Amino acid sequence: MGQLAKRLEVTKGAVTQLVSRLEKKHLVERTRHPDDSRAIQLTLTEKGREAFQIHEQRHHEFQNKLLEELSPEEIAVFEKCVHTFTNVLKEHNT
Repeated sequence: MGQLAKRLEVTKGAVTQLVSRLEKKHLVERTRHPDDSRAIQLTLTEKGREAFQIHEQRHHEFQNKLLEELSPEEIAVFEKCVHTFTNVLKEHNT
């Protein structure tokens, strides 16, 4: 959980809550790591893999739509806005 929290830049508690919600929805399974009994291993369930594939498909559709409808300059501005917005959210969550 600690590694995931660090990678997502959130607290361990937030990751634990998120994983618990994903487990309740049968999207992930939490098991002990085979080589380190202190560590937890997360695995996508079949339902989780399907949800991930759908997410990936929607992500690609969104990217393609941006490429169709926006110029490279407009995409650059959009990306900068998203980056700025993300940083503002991070500042308010710390």
